[in-house]
Parts: sequence; structure tokens; C-alpha cells
Amino acid sequence: MKKRKLKGFVLPTVYVLVIGILFISISFLGNTLQSKVNYPEDLSVNALEEDNITPVIKNEESVSDVKIVKPYTSENVNVSKSYYNIQDDETKQQNSLVYYEHTYLQNSGILYSAPEVFDIVSVYDGTVTNIDQDEILGNVVEITHNPNLKTVYYSLGEISVKKDDVITSGSIIGKSGDNLLDDESENCLLFEVYYNGNTINPEEFYTMNINDLQ
Repeated sequence: MKKRKLKGFVLPTVYVLVIGILFISISFLGNTLQSKVNYPEDLSVNALEEDNITPVIKNEESVSDVKIVKPYTSENVNVSKSYYNIQDDETKQQNSLVYYEHTYLQNSGILYSAPEVFDIVSVYDGTVTNIDQDEILGNVVEITHNPNLKTVYYSLGEISVKKDDVITSGSIIGKSGDNLLDDESENCLLFEVYYNGNTINPEEFYTMNINDLQ
């Protein structure tokens, strides 16, 4: 029996047909599967258009964005006794001495007073860490702002906060009252600032950058 020899173009043609059939089958199968998959609407092309893009912004308030405020809001509050600074001249030092029971004391804060009752506010964000009553200075509220910084408010007539309250800058913590250091006014506030255990001048504290007091 005589064997027939395939012509040279037959095998390449068969290979091409087989590959073509496989390609068509795979494409058909892929389109079929894709049509059965439900994509979320937010993955559509419209969600990527420029008008619909919402930029990601870190919405954390920087420490430096919160300002130090004075411990009162009334415009009628005045300084009765300034902070005693050893570097001041003799006249300023004398005006910063507090006289009590025949003794002159160096004022470690600022004594404010007004002709009427005024609100007392927290000068910065913090936590109420102590509430007390002093025989000479009246009701006391202590606020800790960070491990190195705290403020103390004396002579409050009313207290609006309690221990462990977390408060923000400008929050009302009470109202002015009286103490035995100032006989001229019944509406007082003695305010002290402690940084690393030492007092600093409140009037200078108001203008400081809180980031430098961490």
C-alpha cells in the first residue's frame, strides 16, 4: 500500500485552526464570566472623574492650632497684683507684693479683679486634676495640660467642673469670688502657671507657643 505524504502547508494550517479555536473559546468564556460579575457602583469610571474626586485630608487638629487664652472673657477685668519677677525694677516688685497679716508675700501669679462677677475659663485644653478649698485663697481648680504644664485658678465663687473632667480652651470652669488677699473687691481670680514645677509669668504665658511647653 502506497503511503500518501501530506503537503507542506497542511500541518501549519491545522495548527493555526486549533489555536484560533482555543482563542475564540477562551474569549467567549471570559466574556460570559465577566457578564455574571456585579461590580459595585463606586468602582465605575464616573467615580474616577475629576469632579467626583474627594481629596484625602488629614483632619487632625495640630497642637499649634489651639491658642492659649486668658482665664477670663470680660473686658472689665483688671490686674490688681502683677507677677513678682526678681528681674523687675524695685517699683514693679513693690507692686507685685501681697500684704497679708503684717507680712509681704511675693505674688506667684496674677491677681485679677473686676467690679462685677465674671466667668473664669480654662486657658488651654486639659484635664481637671484637683478641686480644693483654701482658707486664704478660696476655692481652687487645678488643670493639667500636659505632664509638664498645669494652671491653677484660685478664689472662685462658683465651680462648674469636677475632678477628671476633660475640657477645652475657653471652657467655663467657674465664676469669680473673693479671697483674704484683696479687700477691695469681691470679684477676684488669682491665676498661676506652673511649668516643670516652677511658676512663670501668666502675662508672658499667654503669648507663648504651646509646642515649646511640652
